[in-house]
Amino acid sequence: MFHRWNTFSKLALLIVLMFLSLVLIYSYTNTVSVNVVEQSLREKNLKRLSFFGTQLDNTIDRLSSSAIVVSRDPSIKELGSVEDNRESFEQLEAEEATIQKLSLLSATSTWTNRLTIYFPKVKRALSNDYSSIYTDESLKRITTALWEYHAGQTSSDSEGYFSKKISNPLLVNRSLIEANAVVEVRFDNSQLIRMLNEYKNDETMLPFFYKPSFDMILGTAAETGISNEIANFLSRQVLGDSGSLNAEINHEKYMVDYIRLNSLGWYVIDYTPLNQVLAPITNSRNLFYIAISLMLMISIIFIVFLYRRIQRPIQVLLNGVKMIQTGSYSHRLNYLPRNEFDFLFAKFNDMAEEIQRLLEKVYMENIRFRDAQLKHLQSQINPHFFANSMFFVKNMIAIDDKQAATKMILSLSEYFRYITKIEHTLTTVEEELRLIDNYLTIQNLRIERFHYEMDIPESMRQLQIPRLTLQPIVENIIIHGIEKSNQYGIISITGEQQGEECRIIIDDNGNGLSEEQLAGLGVKVSLPLDPEGGCGLWNVHQRLNYQFNENAGLLFSPSPLGGLRVTIAWKTGL
Repeated sequence: MFHRWNTFSKLALLIVLMFLSLVLIYSYTNTVSVNVVEQSLREKNLKRLSFFGTQLDNTIDRLSSSAIVVSRDPSIKELGSVEDNRESFEQLEAEEATIQKLSLLSATSTWTNRLTIYFPKVKRALSNDYSSIYTDESLKRITTALWEYHAGQTSSDSEGYFSKKISNPLLVNRSLIEANAVVEVRFDNSQLIRMLNEYKNDETMLPFFYKPSFDMILGTAAETGISNEIANFLSRQVLGDSGSLNAEINHEKYMVDYIRLNSLGWYVIDYTPLNQVLAPITNSRNLFYIAISLMLMISIIFIVFLYRRIQRPIQVLLNGVKMIQTGSYSHRLNYLPRNEFDFLFAKFNDMAEEIQRLLEKVYMENIRFRDAQLKHLQSQINPHFFANSMFFVKNMIAIDDKQAATKMILSLSEYFRYITKIEHTLTTVEEELRLIDNYLTIQNLRIERFHYEMDIPESMRQLQIPRLTLQPIVENIIIHGIEKSNQYGIISITGEQQGEECRIIIDDNGNGLSEEQLAGLGVKVSLPLDPEGGCGLWNVHQRLNYQFNENAGLLFSPSPLGGLRVTIAWKTGL
């Protein structure tokens, strides 16, 4: 298919394929670059989150260790015993010493925290900040030895806090009120907020703490709306210990990284707006597409220029060559390309004009040659017919039939008066029929055993045909059909016309010809003249070809009367 395309179409296709290849290659490299950047950012964020989570777990584990140390102190057991018989002053000293120990243990952590010891049996509580008050409500939970989060219940605890209780002795699935002492360590969520603020070091890092069914713990610079949307997104996901997800929120893409704190059971969530991170790549991509668009526009302008200045003149020139090829030698190129093609167009017009002049000259020579050839062919027929007629007159004189001889001579005079008008090679069908009527009358006088019928429509009688078209055919019927047959002869001449197609059909009831003889006769009249054969039918066929075209001529077929049918066919429009 492509080999049929012209050069301009191939060039346009090449330009389109070039731009398409550039776009595809760049799109692929851009996608790879985005994936590499996202993968690098994901690995970096997960590493930072992992380090951050490890720091938190270590700090919280140290706080848990402080609670364990306090719970194993022997003096704690004595303070919580109902059998303690010490004086009030000694009791106060012991409590103060315990508070000092709690203060020292609390100070070992970088986080502000509070250590509290509850003595259920004596209904007392000690803490390092002297603010604890014993209530049974705080000890009715069953110990799980895990950190629990408490949203603010009082005005002082409005920020919420995390706490962990350890009993002495250790109670499992039992109320803490039954223990001798319960050590509680707690820290406010402000410590976590401070850690989040320290962890955030640029605008792309916006971490927060998340746990299903709990309120989020946000940093001071966190965007509450986006954080809520991300929390809703995470609530529909199955989270592992760590990982990274891509979320689309408000038609913007975010990379959401998370890691689970082993100590608290909460997740540290960090989300990064990918649009900001990928902004340089996006800007580069947009610039590339703008450049490609500009180049494409320039290429389109170039193609249009190429079409108007080169392809269109070439097409006009090709159309002109095709017109000359189809015989329209009067065709000229009127288009003015106003470039180098002007010279070619001018030379093409000169060439077409010269070809037309030469063809007209040759055409006129052919016409003159055809007229000479027609007259030559007609002169070949005249002696042939004259010899047959003279032979008939001789026979009539020999048998002393003066009337027949006289009628023959008169008919011959009419005949020769007709054929001697050689200034015109054409005549009407009616004149030819008048000649045939005269000729058959003469032949009937000589043979006296046939009759003829002529049925030609009036619409055909004024049509032009070459002179002596019918006479040689009728003559062959007389000589080869009727004279060689012992039966009474019949000759039928009819005419048919359908549009431009005309036919004169001549039938006889003679012996006819076989299929091989019919085929051979059709070939013989189309070949050059055989000097040793007859020339009557050949002359008629050749003259019809010359006068009309090569499709006109004689057709041979079996006759419904039993003999030979000869059809003279031609078209009037030619």
